[in-house]
Amino acid sequence: MLSSLHTDERKAAIIYTHSLLAGSMTFIKSHAEMLREFVPVYAGAHRVKGLDLPPGRVEVVNQGPPLGKVREFAFRELAWAPGFMRRLRRFTPRIVHTHFGTAGPAGMTIARSLGVPHVITFHGKDATMPAEEAMRSRRGRDMLRKKPQLVEHTGAFIAVSDYVRKCLIEQGYPDEKIVVHRNGIDLRFFAAPLRESRQATVLFVGRFVEKKGVRYLIEAAAQMQREGVEFELVLIGDGPLQPQLESLARDAGVRCRFPGFLPIEEVRQWLGRASVVAVPSVVASNGDSEGLPTILLEAQAMKSPLVATRHSGIPEGVKEGVTAELVDEKDVEGLAAALRSFIESAAKVESFGVAGREFVAENFDIRHQVEGLESIYSRLCREATG
Repeated sequence: MLSSLHTDERKAAIIYTHSLLAGSMTFIKSHAEMLREFVPVYAGAHRVKGLDLPPGRVEVVNQGPPLGKVREFAFRELAWAPGFMRRLRRFTPRIVHTHFGTAGPAGMTIARSLGVPHVITFHGKDATMPAEEAMRSRRGRDMLRKKPQLVEHTGAFIAVSDYVRKCLIEQGYPDEKIVVHRNGIDLRFFAAPLRESRQATVLFVGRFVEKKGVRYLIEAAAQMQREGVEFELVLIGDGPLQPQLESLARDAGVRCRFPGFLPIEEVRQWLGRASVVAVPSVVASNGDSEGLPTILLEAQAMKSPLVATRHSGIPEGVKEGVTAELVDEKDVEGLAAALRSFIESAAKVESFGVAGREFVAENFDIRHQVEGLESIYSRLCREATG
């Protein structure tokens, strides 16, 4: 099972998050698989239906019945998982990289048991939600309760945007340990076709949860239709609010389709033919907000202009007035006007699209970003060995 890794001369990096690996977490896999000096080993509390992961490089606490849930409980509550730790040691790991602050205590336990450095990436809600909201979940309470240990035993806290960094400092994480390191995308994969055939389509890609602001997008689409704009709204994704959003679109008479969760190859095709991509994110009622949504980068790489909100790290991932039009959160009229400007102007679509590709190529090429990530790993490994 381990032969492929043992013949790899690279150092092993444990990539930990509780659930391996939801379909919405492509950013974790894409960056891990681009590592050059390190080879990723995916670790988690349990597997979920979602992304395929490399055989032989996946270990979970809960390996199924009859004792899987018992072992996961012991790991979660008692930090006890001897079999899991033994399996991880066989990879001779050099570092543990935990994704999401709420998984930080578990990642810290693994790193301390293995005797290797620990780094946590905060992606959004884990940094922005208020303490009273975090206290409502077991993982949130665990993160708050163990913050002093996390600060002491974690070598670096990665913030995916300046906004997330600001939130971490406000929550008491030490400035000197916080590193802003933005995610990147594979520009070879996300490459617009040479001959683009743009359709009168407003595209959304993401989870149907409150922070994504989809209800305001549907309301803006309804306003556009009342104004006589001809287009189709396509909402790719899934999530708990889907029935509510379908009902809202139906009641408003919006020309809209919900194709469900799609493989990234199909999402790429939609990005290549949409006239504009909407990212209408808002701060949710529980404080949940974005970090730096990957769809911003993917859309620009595919020469698709954006209409987005001035929310969290979004302004850091676009060039306002050049690659994207930004509006305030929940501004339905502003959304409608900005979207309409692209639907009705092929020249504007092309201008913003070309600029978007250049902007992403200069600032968010995954190969360059992964080099920066590995430099963080290497620094922490050097510091750990004195």
